[in-house]
Amino acid sequence: MIAEVTAAIVGIIKFKKFRNSYWKWFICYLIFIACSEIVCHFFLIKNTKFLGPYFGLFIIPLEFLVLFCLYGYKSLNNRKLFWVSVVVFLSSLIPYFFVKDRTSINSINYLVGAFLLSIMILLEYNKQIKSDDILNFRENMMFYVNIGVGLFYVGTLPYYAFSSLLYKNKEIFFNYYYVFLITNISMYTLYSIAFLWGKPNTY
Repeated sequence: MIAEVTAAIVGIIKFKKFRNSYWKWFICYLIFIACSEIVCHFFLIKNTKFLGPYFGLFIIPLEFLVLFCLYGYKSLNNRKLFWVSVVVFLSSLIPYFFVKDRTSINSINYLVGAFLLSIMILLEYNKQIKSDDILNFRENMMFYVNIGVGLFYVGTLPYYAFSSLLYKNKEIFFNYYYVFLITNISMYTLYSIAFLWGKPNTY
């Protein structure tokens, strides 16, 4: 949570630099995520009936949709990839409303989202390698974002997708939990670095 809040604060401090680019919306997204995390952690932590649907149907889908937009719609400039990913991802949420075992549906939904995002991450790496952007990686916003997103969403895929199975072996489960913490902190730290060193691409 500290890493999330820090990234949001750095984004606010550097907002003026990004106000004429689409990155201003990414900063707004980080502010919302940080505020939501604080409210849930300090005020709604015991309301499990609310937190489950809130994260499963709103927060996690929002995270994937924002990244689909950042990658597919903006950086890769591939609107077909963006819309196909959105439709497929949202379709994976439909069973949530018709089954009792919603934990397995959340796992499937996360698996679908991470798979689609993995494709975009690879395409982004390919784009950067084949362009002159890689020579100026220090100022390339997507260089930092891509590394952070790859580390977290791909690296923690087993933790989210198979958490119910992993929990049966608590040692393995908590080892993956530490991986989750490290990659999460790394991702938001890389977001902060991107705001500090990166230069925005205007519309």
